[in-house]
Parts: sequence; structure tokens; C-alpha cells
Amino acid sequence: MMNELLLNVESVGGFFCVPPSTSCKELELGPDEMTSSNDYGASSWELNVQVDQPNEDSPLEFKLRVTGDFHVGGVMLKLVEQIPVPQDWSDHALWWEKKKCWLLKTHWTLDKYGIQADAKLLYTPQHKSLKLQLPNMKTVRLNVSFSSVVFRAVIDICKTLNIRRPEELSLLKPRDNISKKKRKEKNNKHPIDEDILDLDQVPTSPGSIASPGLYSKTMTPIYDPINGTPVSSTIMWFSDSPLAEQNCNILAVSQPNLTPEVLAKMYRPQNQIDKAELNTGWLDSSRSLMEQDIQKEDKLLLRYKYYSFFDLNPKYDAVRINQLYEQARWAILLEEIDCTEEEMLLFAALQVNANVKS
Repeated sequence: MMNELLLNVESVGGFFCVPPSTSCKELELGPDEMTSSNDYGASSWELNVQVDQPNEDSPLEFKLRVTGDFHVGGVMLKLVEQIPVPQDWSDHALWWEKKKCWLLKTHWTLDKYGIQADAKLLYTPQHKSLKLQLPNMKTVRLNVSFSSVVFRAVIDICKTLNIRRPEELSLLKPRDNISKKKRKEKNNKHPIDEDILDLDQVPTSPGSIASPGLYSKTMTPIYDPINGTPVSSTIMWFSDSPLAEQNCNILAVSQPNLTPEVLAKMYRPQNQIDKAELNTGWLDSSRSLMEQDIQKEDKLLLRYKYYSFFDLNPKYDAVRINQLYEQARWAILLEEIDCTEEEMLLFAALQVNANVKS
């Protein structure tokens, strides 16, 4: 047997040996080495945290007494224990509005994040509803991760919409409406309801079960479970996913042209400066949506950013090819790009030929 006692002293961070004959008085800590409750109260402070409630107009507010060595996970646990409403908090995370920062590293301490008593945090879901205008001018509502970087969010969006090569697309802020239009909408007693395809229930988070799409990971075509034939490249088949219920063939098939009256109301750039301003709204792909002041139910544009495409296959890319065509078509109609009349006619002739052969 050992003739010595092993004592663990946290202040030293290791073990040291003490003979058995050592008395307790000799092991007593001095007054400067002890932490009393008064000292803890002096070193602790109140942290203001708001809890985002989806069905409430105003968030719940809580004050947690913490110290700088509290880790973020411990703060979240302490907060959930005080919330009287039981629910699934697995998708929630802390958001620091002042620094535009998600506190996703739950093992980090408050001191490491630089959070002090004047900080105000928001406990909010990471996935929120977002309205997206597709290249064919159709608007869909999706549940998108606001904590992931935009590049990751676009990948999840394209997975839901069955669009391959998501690196070709990005998110664009719509051009701000002129003040006259804003005043007109405020005075309008009967606002025009936008036709929005609601896909809010489709999961888009990484690792979640998304729509099966038109292709598998091995690039083999998906077969119709009824007749066993491969799915056509021009017909959308989404199995039992929510996409089938919403008639999502509008993503792969060109829609009828709008009336001249509706086209006349759409924004058209008047000069080169206006055309240049169209590209100032691209979001930073390395930052999250909330870091770029995008909030729940905001509207963004899903567009092809660089006109460099590869691996186009009609067998698998029905949605991708149609959305690419629609973006080029609307860019011509709204005069966003410079092209000659001959180029416009050639573009239209190619589309007519494609429609006839299909």
C-alpha cells in the first residue's frame, strides 16, 4: 500500500504527495487563497438574454447571473431551465446582435467571446422562413439556415429545389424600391397578394431528409414507382415530398409570358450606373444571413452569379437548365444586359426550336 496521500489542488493543476502525518491545520488554505460567496458575487454579473418566441409579438427576457468562465453551453442550459414553456430547443442558438455574431462554439467561455455585462443576447432558432425569388420570377418560401454561411445555405436550397452544381448560384438582395412606390403601397388599401409557393415545411438543414429529386448520388435516373420507367427530363417527379403537393413542375417548365401591363411595372435599369447597381447586392458567401442583416421573411433573389456552366445534362438538369434559360430571358426582357436585336431573335429562335423538339 502507498504510504502517502494524493491530493488534487485545482489552483495548481496537478497532484502532490503529502505524508500521512500531516495535520489538517497544515493543509488549510490562507484567507487570500479561499473564494467566499461574497467574492463570487462580486465577480459575477447579470447577462441579459431574450428568447425568441414564434407565436409571440415580443420575446421573453431573462437575466442570468454568470461569470466570465461560464461556457456558452452552460449559459444555454441555465436559460432553458428558467423558460416556463416546454419545447424542443435543439435548433436554437445564441445570437449577439451588437457584434453580429452567432455563439455556435458552445465550449467557448463568455470571456473568450468577449461578452460582458453590457451584452444583450438573443436565443433564437437557427432555421427561419425566407422568401426566394427564383430566376423564373416565381417566389418560394423555404426554411433556411440563418447561422450557416451563405455558400452552405445555397447548397441546401438547391438540394431542396433539385438543382445540381449549387456553386454556380448565390443570393442577391433585391434593389430597393423607390420612395414613390413605397408611399403608393402604404396608401393602397388593397395590396396585391404575391403568388408564393410555400415550401416552408421542406427541411433544408445539413444532414436532414430533403426532396429525393430527379437524380441519385450515383447519377442514375430515378424511376417512376408506378410504371417503372425513368422520369422524364421535362417532368418533375418529387415522390411523396411536399414538393409534389405544391405542383413544383413550374420549376422545370417555362411559364406563360406576362402581360405588357405587368412587364411595364417591373424595374428596368435606365443607364449603366443602374445596371452596375444590380450587382452590388450580392451577399458574402463566407458569412451567414443574419450577419448581413437578413431577417425572417425577408425576400432574396436566387441567381446564377457567374455565367460559366459545365456538366449540363438534360437527363438530370431539368430544373437547372430551365432556370438558367429563364434568367437569361428575363435579363433580356428587363434590359439588364446589352444585346443586339439580332442576338435577341437568335435567342428566341433557339428556344422555339427547343420547344418544338421537346
